[in-house]
Amino acid sequence: MDIPYPPVHGGRVDIWRRLKMLSELGTEIQLICWSAETPDADSLDVINRYVKDFYPIFYRRSVGAYVRRVLDLLSYPLEVTSRIVRGEEWTRILESVRRFQPDVIFCDHIHSGVVASRLSDTLDIPMVVRSHNIEHLQYRYYFQCALGHQKFLRFLSLINLEKYEKSLLHKSLAFYDISKDDLQFWQQQGFDNGYFLPPLIDLKSEHHQNADGSSDDGVNEEITYDVVFLGNLHSENNVAGVIWFVEEVFPILKERSPDIKVLISGANPVPNIQEICQNKPGLELKINPPSARKIYRSGRVLIDPVATGCGVSTKSLGMLASGKPIVSQPKGLSGLPEEAKQYFRVASDPESYANEIINCLAEEKPNIPDRALLESMFGYPVVQNFLFQLNSILANN
Repeated sequence: MDIPYPPVHGGRVDIWRRLKMLSELGTEIQLICWSAETPDADSLDVINRYVKDFYPIFYRRSVGAYVRRVLDLLSYPLEVTSRIVRGEEWTRILESVRRFQPDVIFCDHIHSGVVASRLSDTLDIPMVVRSHNIEHLQYRYYFQCALGHQKFLRFLSLINLEKYEKSLLHKSLAFYDISKDDLQFWQQQGFDNGYFLPPLIDLKSEHHQNADGSSDDGVNEEITYDVVFLGNLHSENNVAGVIWFVEEVFPILKERSPDIKVLISGANPVPNIQEICQNKPGLELKINPPSARKIYRSGRVLIDPVATGCGVSTKSLGMLASGKPIVSQPKGLSGLPEEAKQYFRVASDPESYANEIINCLAEEKPNIPDRALLESMFGYPVVQNFLFQLNSILANN
C-alpha cells in the first residue's frame, strides 16, 4: 500500500524487513507500491538491490481523480479509494506483471487489495494477503480518538471497511496475520485459511560489527536520556498514549526524580503533541529523527504508553532488539509470542507505570532477551518457514 523504503514508520518497517529477507533467501520479487513522489536516487538504488522489478504507482491529484474517489466511497473505504487503478495505468501494470510471471500475488496490507485481487483474477494467479491489523477494529479505535476534521476522515475510513476486509480475506488462498490474537479472532469468525506470520527483527541492522570483527553492542554510545519513546506522533492511538504519559505519568516521575530526562521522538507530530511538550523541564521533543537505532540507544529505559489498537506493535520489536528494559501498556504485548512477553514491564495506571520506570532505572542487570532467542522468534527462520509453508499451499492449490 505504500513505498516501503525508507522504512520511516511501523507499516513500512514490517514490509521492508520481510521484503529484504525474502530476497536474501532467493525469492525474486516484483514490487508494486504507491508513492506520493518519485523516490530519490539513493532510495531507488537500495530498493533495486532487493527487487527484480520495481513499479511505483503515483497518486493522482486531479479534480477528476477526487471526484472518482468520492464515487468509489459508495463501495470502498477511504484509504482504498486512493489505490484503485483504471485505464492506461491498469493496462501497464497488468502487462508488467504478466511479463514478470509471478507464482503468487502477495497483497501486503488490505488497502492494496483491489489491484491485487484484480491481478489475481485476470492472470489466474493465486493471491495471499498480509493482515497487519483487524483493520475495521483498528479504525474504530482511530475514530474514537480522532478530533476535529480527522473525525470525519476516520468516518470515511470506516465506510464499507468491515465488508471489504472480510471479502478480501475470504477470497485469498491464504492470509498471514501479524498477530496470534488477531488470527484467533478471525478463526472465531469462521475463517480457516489464516496463518501466523510475526513481524521481523533485522538483527543484522540492529547489531553492527566493528572493523576488527567485534560486535557493536552500543555500550560505548552515549546515553543521554533516562526514558525514551519513539513512534509516529500523528496516529490517534499514539497521540493519545503520548498525551497520557506526558500529562499523567511524567509529573509523577518528576516528583520522585527531579533530574529525570525524558525524550519523546517521532514523525510528524500533531500540534497537540508539540504544545504539551513545550516548557516542561526534563522533557524534550525530537521530530523526524533520522535513525531509530540511535534514538533507542540514547535511553536507559524505553516506553510504549499506547493503550489501544490491534495487531502487533512494531515499536515493541524495535525495543526488544535494542537490549534495553521496556515499560509498556498491556497493548504493547498483544499478538506477541509468549516467550517474548516476559521481557516487558507492564502497567496501565499512571502510578504503576511510573513505578515500573523507576524500578527499571534502578536495576543493574535488566531482563533482556539474547539474540538467538530473538532470531528464532522474529528472524530468518520465520521467513524460511513461511516460504516452506507457502510452497506447500501453492502445490496443493
